[in-house]
Formats: sequence, C-alpha cells, structure tokens
Amino acid sequence: MKTREMASAGFRRVLALHHEVWQPFQQDPALAAAVGRQEQVRLDLAARTFPDIDEEDQQDETPTSLEEIRAQQRQASDATRIAAILRARAGRTVPPAAPALRQAG
Repeated sequence: MKTREMASAGFRRVLALHHEVWQPFQQDPALAAAVGRQEQVRLDLAARTFPDIDEEDQQDETPTSLEEIRAQQRQASDATRIAAILRARAGRTVPPAAPALRQAG
C-alpha cells in the first residue's frame, strides 16, 4: 500500500500545488436560505397531511437492526402463506374482500 510519504517527489510537488490553489466549497447563502424554506414548507405540509402521525411514533415502529427487518419480513411472508393455504382449503381462489370481475357485454 502506497502512502504520501512513499510517493515520488514529483507527485508531492503536484499535490502541494493542488492544495495551494484548491478552494473549499462555499455555499451561497441565498441558496441555503431557499433550501431551508423549502424544507420547512415540506415539514408543514407533511404535518397537515398526516396530523395523526408523530415522528416519535414512526421512529418507535422502525426496526433498528437488519435482523429485526428480516424477522418482520418473515412474519409477513408466513402470514401471507398461511392465508393462501386457508383459502385453498376452503375452496376459494379469490379472497372474499376482492370484488367479482364482470365481463363487458
């Protein structure tokens, strides 16, 4: 593995010149203010659209680890499989909540 100390003298000169002329990114204050206003509008709209959902409730419901996510996916998959088996045993191929399809004619 090469490091800067092991680099050639030419590389170090070029790197030093680059550091002399390189300017760090400076954000436009007007742009930063516009982004802040847009974010506030988005948060206000979300609060009006979904008033019954609190951020704390959402964070509590969010799984914190990959294992928890996988466990939830397995539970959902198992529930779907069990429902399909029960429908098949009962002789139904369409769930009772699904509307019947009609042919135009």
